Amino acid sequence: MTTNIKVNVVTENMIKYCYTCPEAHKCDTEEKCITCWEEKGIMKKEDVEETVTTEKLLKLYAE
Repeated sequence: MTTNIKVNVVTENMIKYCYTCPEAHKCDTEEKCITCWEEKGIMKKEDVEETVTTEKLLKLYAE
């Protein structure tokens, strides 16, 4: 089984990192948020677009 976790990752990161960011108003698209996260070293774009197996998904949930 595979699933695309982009929506979950973007939503989770927006809650974690954008909510408290003083410049969050500048990120009016997901692409701008992802670019910002890359620049700040929070995550890489390929992490968002990755299709994962159930095994990888369970490991992510366990972290």
